Amino acid sequence: MLDFLISPAERYDLIVDFSQMPMGTNVTLTNYPGTQVHFPGITGCGPEIADIMQFQVTKPLSGGGDRTTPPEKLKPQAITPIEPKPHTRRREWVVYQHELFRTMTFNAVPYMEPSQDFVKEGSTEIWEYINPNHDAHPMHVHLVNFQALNRQPIDAAAYQTDYDKWIYGGRKPKDHPVLANYFTGPPIPPDPDETLSYKDTVKAPAQMVTRIIIQEFIPPKDDIASIPNSGAELPATYIHHCHLLEHEDDDLMRPWTIVGPDGDHHDNGHGGGGHSH
Repeated sequence: MLDFLISPAERYDLIVDFSQMPMGTNVTLTNYPGTQVHFPGITGCGPEIADIMQFQVTKPLSGGGDRTTPPEKLKPQAITPIEPKPHTRRREWVVYQHELFRTMTFNAVPYMEPSQDFVKEGSTEIWEYINPNHDAHPMHVHLVNFQALNRQPIDAAAYQTDYDKWIYGGRKPKDHPVLANYFTGPPIPPDPDETLSYKDTVKAPAQMVTRIIIQEFIPPKDDIASIPNSGAELPATYIHHCHLLEHEDDDLMRPWTIVGPDGDHHDNGHGGGGHSH
């Protein structure tokens, strides 16, 4: 049996070889209890619909046998890792929930508040999804493709306590929790199915920081065919959000804005999540 954990909006390319299976074999694709992405392994949290589809091996191939390329001879597209540099900008996004079953936000800022994160066109950034919650979140970024960089465990309870103090103490820059002070272990490499691949959705596990790296932010400025003036103009605003429908509807979604290299917008440090290392 093969199993893998996939979150909403993630896509997998799978190759299934039925050629060696006896006639009459049934292969069923299922969701099974304890594997939903935000509560993996929790008893009683399985899907309402378990069976997805079934493949029935009932007759041999017609037309001279199997003409597909064997998996071991396939040549996937070569992906070069995006290497962070010492000056690569880091931007923090805290999954914030003051109390269990209350509204979730990024950085304790409601979705409808104006964009507070301004990204220079063509720049490279590392985004750090800090998740002190008890459940995981699939994070989806519009416009760009990115690579999963690593994940690192944190003292979630201590971070949440200090982040609360920062918010209710007026969000003073000098009191903002320094992420490095809460690490409880070294960085963990991406999962095998994430390595050397481009993604637009990544799983951010509970009580960890999940890092992604975006090579460049380039909005599409050309017009769409037959739609005049449809190309993007700077400043261009996009969004990112948790791809669990209930969570994005619950405000776990924020805009971010691309500006020109000489744009006059400036991040405010931590209120919107932007900061430099």
